[in-house]
Amino acid sequence: MFCITEDQTRNALSIRSAAEIVMATYRGIAEGTVTASTPSLLQITSEPFRLGAKGAVLNHLGIAGVRLISRAAPRLMLWSLQSGEPLALIDESHAYRFRTGVSGAVCARYLLPTGSEPNVAIIGAGPIAFQLALAVNELVEPASMRVVASSVDSAERFAREAQEAGVNVVPQNSVADAVRDADLVITITSANEVLVRIEDLAPGAVVLSMGGGHEVDHKVWAACSQRFVDDLGYALHQGDAAAWIKAGLFDELSFAASLTGTVAALAADQVTAHLNDTGLSMAIVQGTTALDVALGHAIYLQVEGQQ
Repeated sequence: MFCITEDQTRNALSIRSAAEIVMATYRGIAEGTVTASTPSLLQITSEPFRLGAKGAVLNHLGIAGVRLISRAAPRLMLWSLQSGEPLALIDESHAYRFRTGVSGAVCARYLLPTGSEPNVAIIGAGPIAFQLALAVNELVEPASMRVVASSVDSAERFAREAQEAGVNVVPQNSVADAVRDADLVITITSANEVLVRIEDLAPGAVVLSMGGGHEVDHKVWAACSQRFVDDLGYALHQGDAAAWIKAGLFDELSFAASLTGTVAALAADQVTAHLNDTGLSMAIVQGTTALDVALGHAIYLQVEGQQ
């Protein structure tokens, strides 16, 4: 069995090659060749380490995998479906952040008009938000990108580091300033408070909710003309949907009934997004483990081929 270090995962895949794998995996979910574990998440303990496990089977690749979730040391385990033997144990410290960034940008592409050059607002300035900015810059090709964080210093640091990576990001003082006239708004924070309000959004904006806590006012979801989720089971566990349900604004059945469809259905053309609609669109992108397994498999094949 290969043990793959964090350094070996860095630069193992380009953003565009990872995006192709992400899109193919989403299609596999919709077509039934990719299946998630049941339940979506096995929670072992919550704070301070948030230990858990999420799995997926990718029949078309002949592999199964489990994400061993941990704030301190996340790992991904891969097995062969043919032999049942373990293939690799992968340090996901970087790979998870990279996957999250790429999958967010892919979801944005599904919901934005083809060929558009959107104004983008990223709410959050952590390591995952940084990977998201890189992926959005390459896959979405925005006209502008803004960032807002818990402090102005954090937003300015983020902008400097993005500039060093060749991505132009403008720091903003407030969420309202960042999202004003933004065509794409992405939340990726550790906050647990309403950050995005309907009165601040431009008509026709696309909102991606990607953080683990409460970030978006439920009135935004209610006002949307189309609503998507990547992993319903996990969205009910954490993030905005879970917060709305806990507050009694939805129950699980009514939330599921409010969906236009899944991101996987968009990828497989089983549902069509109305890309030129003036209404709001929103997707809750909480993390589909099958994407981590697919990208981990691609990294494993590369490392195996080098040895």
